[in-house]
Amino acid sequence: MRDRRSYAIPPVLRDFWDRSAPRERVLVALGLAVVVAYVGWTFIWQPIVRDTERAQRDLRRDRAVLANARVQADEIAGLAKSPATLKERDLRSAVERVLTERQLRAAATALDLTDNRVRVTFAAVHFEALVGALDVLAKTEGLRTVEATLTPRVAPGTVRAELVLAR
Repeated sequence: MRDRRSYAIPPVLRDFWDRSAPRERVLVALGLAVVVAYVGWTFIWQPIVRDTERAQRDLRRDRAVLANARVQADEIAGLAKSPATLKERDLRSAVERVLTERQLRAAATALDLTDNRVRVTFAAVHFEALVGALDVLAKTEGLRTVEATLTPRVAPGTVRAELVLAR
């Protein structure tokens, strides 16, 4: 009865192994070990080394991104706290201050505060000056236009404006 292991090795190799001298067997085993080591080095060790180097580079980059994200999160947290101080200010006085700075206070025919909203009416105002004032109100006071009615006037570049501003 044949050994089951003999089916795994081709008969040609089995005959070669049986006829070879112990010294030849040692050389074949060393040659096989060299081939296995080369294959292991090429297909196992080198990819591991490359992946480790890439992972280290990615780790440095990811740490920098994380540090940047933490700084931005701190800035966002700070900004989330600042609107509370803006809400404490008087909306009407903020609008009056900006309109005075932009030399538009005299052009405002009505300025009323109702329900945390400021209603401003201009009989005639230059459109570019109005847009500039609204930009400053948005950036410095956090006031946005929630309603607006603009009607062109006869004079070029001027409009009648009815605005409602809120935070």
